[in-house]
Amino acid sequence: MTWKDKMKEYGGGNFTFLSVDGEVLIFIVVGEPQLLIGHFKGKENQRIGCPVVTDEGYLLFICGKRLARKISKLEKHFDKSAIMAIRKGAEGDVNAKYDVKVIPEKETFERLQAIKKTDFKHAMIAESVADSAEVLNN
Repeated sequence: MTWKDKMKEYGGGNFTFLSVDGEVLIFIVVGEPQLLIGHFKGKENQRIGCPVVTDEGYLLFICGKRLARKISKLEKHFDKSAIMAIRKGAEGDVNAKYDVKVIPEKETFERLQAIKKTDFKHAMIAESVADSAEVLNN
């Protein structure tokens, strides 16, 4: 069995973060935001899981509430444009800034829509939320 065949069998990664300075994620939104509860250094914290499709396929993009609010301000563009989020801040910097903007090129949106049609099923959201709980609580 080839690597490609095995990865189809195993599935892709279910979630992602932006964790280093300059990291970029280009995506389309494919579902409602998911409130995620985790524990870090003994304290409960809340994150938002954003169901998105990228060039790699479906992912639950896990971010803080500040970034999720910025993404929500672009909701009127979700059905016609791709979105780009860029992290500005060192790894581990809780005060990192994020630039979020609409990508005007229709080709990007159409390419991601094509990936959505072949790689995304709505049930994947619940699966990725469950998978993220294990990571958020370690």
